[in-house]
Amino acid sequence: MGEKSQHGLTAAATADSEVWGSYPNYQDRARYDYARLLWKNPLARKRLLAHWTSPEHPHAKRFEKNRKLIEEIISAKGSDLEIDLSLRSRQWSLRALAREIPPVFGDFY
Repeated sequence: MGEKSQHGLTAAATADSEVWGSYPNYQDRARYDYARLLWKNPLARKRLLAHWTSPEHPHAKRFEKNRKLIEEIISAKGSDLEIDLSLRSRQWSLRALAREIPPVFGDFY
């Protein structure tokens, strides 16, 4: 277990709070975590891309607008804090970009 700060938070919890804020949106976080998990599998990656770029997907155009950054964060090897710091140098944050990851839904997935 990590060492706690004066506020009773571990270093990991503090880093997590820096990235996701005091009131994280757990749907955005879940979309990010599951996209990263699925992205590791080449077949799942191909299926996600087909789904997200399908004309049937209501967020296909929105995905294309930020596709390069979305693919970068879901394939990144660093910690969430490292990814967030890299994005901040480009006027983004991990919290904001996670909202741009399209949901997976419908019978066309």
